[in-house]
Amino acid sequence: MRVCLLAFMLLCAGACAAQVETQLGKTGLRVATEDGAFEFNMTTAVQFRFTYHDVRAEGGNGGQNGADFNNFRNVGVRSFLTGHLFAPEFQYRVWLAWGGPGPGFRIEDCFFRWAPIALFNITVGQERVPASWEYLVDHERTGLSDRAVADEAFSQGWGKGVSISGRAELWEGAFDAALLTWQVGVYNGVLASADGSQGRGMITNRGVQVTDQGRTEHFVGGFRNSDVNVNAENFSQLVDGQMMVAARVEFHPMGEVARHMVDLGALEDTAAWFFMVGLAANWMSARVNGAGTFLDNIYYGEASPSGTPVPPPASGRERVDASIVHLTADGHFRWIGFSLNWALHFRRINFSSTGRLAEANLASDKALVHGAEDYGVTVDAAYFILRDVLMVGARFSLVEFDDFKSRQPITAAQVDGDAFGADSYEYGGGVTWFIKGDNLKLSLDYRVVTQQLPHGRSRSGALSATERISDWRNMHEVRVQLQWIF
Repeated sequence: MRVCLLAFMLLCAGACAAQVETQLGKTGLRVATEDGAFEFNMTTAVQFRFTYHDVRAEGGNGGQNGADFNNFRNVGVRSFLTGHLFAPEFQYRVWLAWGGPGPGFRIEDCFFRWAPIALFNITVGQERVPASWEYLVDHERTGLSDRAVADEAFSQGWGKGVSISGRAELWEGAFDAALLTWQVGVYNGVLASADGSQGRGMITNRGVQVTDQGRTEHFVGGFRNSDVNVNAENFSQLVDGQMMVAARVEFHPMGEVARHMVDLGALEDTAAWFFMVGLAANWMSARVNGAGTFLDNIYYGEASPSGTPVPPPASGRERVDASIVHLTADGHFRWIGFSLNWALHFRRINFSSTGRLAEANLASDKALVHGAEDYGVTVDAAYFILRDVLMVGARFSLVEFDDFKSRQPITAAQVDGDAFGADSYEYGGGVTWFIKGDNLKLSLDYRVVTQQLPHGRSRSGALSATERISDWRNMHEVRVQLQWIF
């Protein structure tokens, strides 16, 4: 709270010379000068959730059967500070998260934007990387309690950098002008995890074991960007000379589709239907070694084709380069309370060896991951049974991780069916009561997530050169969530 007060005092300093108008509305605080040169808005959103979680898994000795729980928690407490300084074109946004997954306090959105005209805006600071629509929508502006598994697996998180964006009205429609928007940015590009694993688990003498339930179910990590933390300003595996480029373009031919996952506030006219399509791409490269992980064993361990382990470089700049391309296509339809959203995700990872490691002729090793292609799909639909009050929705989402060969640590035993994460299929639906719109709403949803774990074993117990099988892990979840914004 002291951070909010300090920010408020600093922002108000520029408005002291002018007459200030203060409003305490139904949601949040607004302070502005009469001449329009200064504006400060502050709102806080709270999400409180009860979760019933039931795991039913195959595997030796019952696998993870019994890893069930009931839990009350604050999913998130966030404060939004927005407005402009000196003139409306000098805009800012600060998004402070006081609770939720991860550290107890973190800065999420924190940027300054110069917007002299609609066609040309420059943003500097930390913002969500322009990737999927679902991730760009605020947590508080959704129908169901959480995002789909595909978006959890492929979202690009926050990025620190510089971006250029704009919007152009193309022609006048019956209800709104056709719109084209775009954004291109250059960001740090910070790898989400050292080895690219997104909860792959490990092989034991009892079968495939999930070592971190949260990582497996929510796809934490991976070969993608995650730059929400404040990293030290010195060279490391996270802070280096390699950057990320990201871009997104959206076309709204019937008029702008509001940045929301459902059709809240729809026009009551059967002719008022809207849709948009979006395309996004980003590329980043990162030096990796996967120290202490299965990639470490592959690239530096005793399984090296040269027969001699290659020591890591003294400089700390790793010898394996991962080139990562992520593509997203999504579409969104709105019509008198009905909403339909779809998204397709694709990720390609290429590994190449440099320096002394390139001399080991790793390209000839069949039990080495040289590249991987992962896919994701989401389709969800919702409809307001009572206009802007009672909504029902359903969702299907899947994540497919590419299979590749690898080796076991120490023994160097070849594994045919490895992957960076568990193939997952989500089916679910729910109902949301918008008591006062997004400012006060109560949601109930149920979902089933079926996961096929990597590391296929054969029915005889061998790891390779035979028919392989994979353990299945099913998760049933019921969530009740209350949200209020003030």
